[in-house]
Amino acid sequence: MEAPQDLRIHCKSCQKEFTWTAKEQLYYKKKGFAKKPQKCSDCREKANKLRGSGMFYVHCSLCENDGAMLSPPPKDRVALCKSCYDKLVEEKKTES
Repeated sequence: MEAPQDLRIHCKSCQKEFTWTAKEQLYYKKKGFAKKPQKCSDCREKANKLRGSGMFYVHCSLCENDGAMLSPPPKDRVALCKSCYDKLVEEKKTES
């Protein structure tokens, strides 16, 4: 069996690239985790702090701010904070 190599992964929340080290990969395998991580350690930590409160961590795709939602972030769309969402709604109103 070939030894694992460090992997570069893009965080699904903030889109920043992070390294999944060979040591971390061995730990995941030992624990029985089949999937590689989808979030960087910063985003995982922020999401874990909200766990149990009924809120979900999001990273706004427009302004780069962090936020929280009552429902899970959309998998097929970008997440927006309330401020950016309100701005887009206002822009659409003025276009009509």
